[in-house]
Amino acid sequence: MSFKSSFFLIIIWLSIISSTFSQDRIGHFSVGFQSGILVPFGTNKGIASEQMGISNGLTFKYFPSEHFAMGMSLKIMNNHFQGQIKASNVPITQVPFTFDFDWYPTEWRLKPYVGFGAGLSFFTVTPVAGLVNTLKEIPDTYTTPAYLANGRAGLKYQLNDRFSIHTEATYYVIAEPGEAFLWQQKDGTIYKQFSNKASFTVGLFYHFNE
Repeated sequence: MSFKSSFFLIIIWLSIISSTFSQDRIGHFSVGFQSGILVPFGTNKGIASEQMGISNGLTFKYFPSEHFAMGMSLKIMNNHFQGQIKASNVPITQVPFTFDFDWYPTEWRLKPYVGFGAGLSFFTVTPVAGLVNTLKEIPDTYTTPAYLANGRAGLKYQLNDRFSIHTEATYYVIAEPGEAFLWQQKDGTIYKQFSNKASFTVGLFYHFNE
């Protein structure tokens, strides 16, 4: 299944789930948009490594009670490779899709929360001329999936019955899909994707049936 087909199937699935949850009278459902910065973690000595970027995404949550939430997140993360010597920027797009669980220990208007999630992430790299993946030439756009897990902590501030603001820090651990994380320029410059990343975001959420 291609990257575009997988992306559209996920969008359709999320639309069906959101319609179902929004009619549930037991708890309530929320949908939000989050945006912020992306920070890769790892050593970049002697290689052209990932630089900071941006993270945007949609998050769907179902609250069976005031203290717990479950849902799904679809993020789009954009950053680039930046070589130390004789390297051109190489754009990277990463699309993680995760199932998430959150715990809200208080019933305050300003609620701290912690959570975790797991799912898949798709990497799309648009290489510059001459970039090779180990011993093979790769096409203009190269996409590969990987498994991931994340942990997060944040604050939720309830503005009113319908809207809330979330600030959130998320740490991602991504299973490296073999050689797909390493590329080499013909001039000898090596590019490496880091398996650990963090995002720091602010989001606005709309709550149904609150």
